[in-house]
Amino acid sequence: MSTDPVAAPAATRGDAKRRSVVEAATRAFLTQGYGAASMDAIAADAGASKRTVYNHFPSKRDLFRAVVARLYEDLNAQDGGRLPADRAPESALPAFAHGLLAHLRRPEVTGLLRLVIAEHRRFPELAQDLLKEGKGPAVAPLAAYLAAQHARGTLAAPDPAMAASLFLGGVKEQLFWPGLLGLPVPDDGPVVAAAVEAFLRAHRPAPP
Repeated sequence: MSTDPVAAPAATRGDAKRRSVVEAATRAFLTQGYGAASMDAIAADAGASKRTVYNHFPSKRDLFRAVVARLYEDLNAQDGGRLPADRAPESALPAFAHGLLAHLRRPEVTGLLRLVIAEHRRFPELAQDLLKEGKGPAVAPLAAYLAAQHARGTLAAPDPAMAASLFLGGVKEQLFWPGLLGLPVPDDGPVVAAAVEAFLRAHRPAPP
């Protein structure tokens, strides 16, 4: 750790400038689209020089990755704390589902997902970045939790990644995708409860 009294404030200023650039890029991407957003306009909105922007982000794609990471940072910072291995599935799975839905419904996150879908034909790499920087880390704790429950014998989930996808599909098919498309969405509680019940029934361990 540096003890230089000048270096620490400089690093802090650098972090603040980097974050202001990411916030400006978020606004630009969500309002203009990825292809139409310009690095010059993002720099101007952030109050930074174009050189400063490129010092932090050598390309627009690097900047997009940072935007995804920022929008998912609060959720992904919790990591496995969202699903402690000693918590019963009957309470852990609903809590995880409600937390994930709340995150996905944030206007900025919904806008990001719509952007990736809209720009997919021109920029298919954005979906990869969303998976790597956002969606993947957001769902990984669920697969890890299911693996731990399988090891304990609480659930039968020999393929925890597949089991996680099945559970989330049962939740998001009714509660997330309709909302993303601007369609009516049913109440969360009954749908999540039914998805949890079906999942636990399907993954009940075989009797000894």
